[in-house]
Amino acid sequence: MGRLKVMNGKPSKPEKVEAKPFMKYYALAFELVAFNLALILGGYYLDEFLRTSPAFILLGTFLATAGTIWLLVKSLK
Repeated sequence: MGRLKVMNGKPSKPEKVEAKPFMKYYALAFELVAFNLALILGGYYLDEFLRTSPAFILLGTFLATAGTIWLLVKSLK
């Protein structure tokens, strides 16, 4: 939300507060970690459930790597 300035007893239009430049990189890092953990842990638990050895964890790892590269290219353009 913007902040209101009070001038002469009347509130003026809210001014926009810009996010700090490094905050977008913190958000990107959190998104990438969550994305990778979800795919890799999902593959692990799917392997445990279906009793397949490394099939889904490898698939999750490769998808996480490809998705990470795609997200980085998309967001850092």
